[in-house]
Amino acid sequence: MNPPVADGPPPLDDDTPVELRGLINFINSRASARRPERFDTPSSAAAFLSHCELDYDEQTLSAADTTRLRRLRDAIMRALENPTDPNAWNAINKLAATTPVRLHTVIGPKASLQATRTNSTDAVIARVLDKLANAIATGRWDRLGACARCRRVFYDNTRSHTRRWCSYATCGNRANVAAYRKRAQQ
Repeated sequence: MNPPVADGPPPLDDDTPVELRGLINFINSRASARRPERFDTPSSAAAFLSHCELDYDEQTLSAADTTRLRRLRDAIMRALENPTDPNAWNAINKLAATTPVRLHTVIGPKASLQATRTNSTDAVIARVLDKLANAIATGRWDRLGACARCRRVFYDNTRSHTRRWCSYATCGNRANVAAYRKRAQQ
C-alpha cells in the first residue's frame, strides 16, 4: 500500500491496476467515519484531485464544479453497488452529456476520451469517464467492490471475486470482533 496523503484518497492495494487507480480514488472521495467529504468545497476538491492520478491541472474550481464532480461520483458509486439500476447509469449518461469529449487515438492502437474544452472539471470528468469505459470494456468493472463495513471502493484481486473488506487488518478485523462480541453476549 502507498502511504496516505492528508488531503488525498485512502491508500490503494499495491496490486490495484494502474488503469483503475484514478477511478477508484475519485469514487473514494466520499465521506466516511474516518474521512471527510472531499468535494464539499472547491479548495478541498482541488487538494484531493491533485493526488488522485487523474492528471488534474490544479486550476481553480467553482462550487458548480464540485457539484458536478460529486454527482458523477455518486452515480458511479450507485452503479457499482447495484449494476442493474438503470437510474444510476442514466445519471452517469446525463452527466457525461454535459462534458464535450472527443476520441483520441495513438499508435498501439490505443484510444482514450479527452475533453474538448480547457475547463479543469471537464478534463477530470473526461478522464473518469475514460477510466470507467476502460474498466467496463476490460471486464475489470466486475472486480471493483465496496467494503462491507466502510463502503470504501477497492479492486478485488481474489480468484473467487468474494473479497468483502477494503482491508482485512482494519475493517475485516473490526467486523469479526464485533460479530464475536455479539455472539458472546447471547
